Amino acid sequence: MPTIIDRRSSSRALPLAGLLAVVATWFAGMAAMAFVIKPDAVVAFGPSGRIIPAVVASDGALLDAGRFHVAARTGAATVGSLYAAGAWFVWPLIGKGCGRG
Repeated sequence: MPTIIDRRSSSRALPLAGLLAVVATWFAGMAAMAFVIKPDAVVAFGPSGRIIPAVVASDGALLDAGRFHVAARTGAATVGSLYAAGAWFVWPLIGKGCGRG
């Protein structure tokens, strides 16, 4: 007859599965918010060499760029064009306290 002590090995997977579900929900929710709230500024994650030309083509202002991220002030229609340019995720920049201020 199995006891609580015998079942320890199967209970280790539950916290990991829960953590993965929370992270996946966070990423999907932030990506969806970029379409819903139509932000003035976004952070796009992906190859910056393909994302920066999309920002420039949409008359956006580049705020910051790294190897795999680009922060820019953009128009509402830019989110779709950033995804089309190869962005993995496009998240809205929320609040004025975000970044270097």
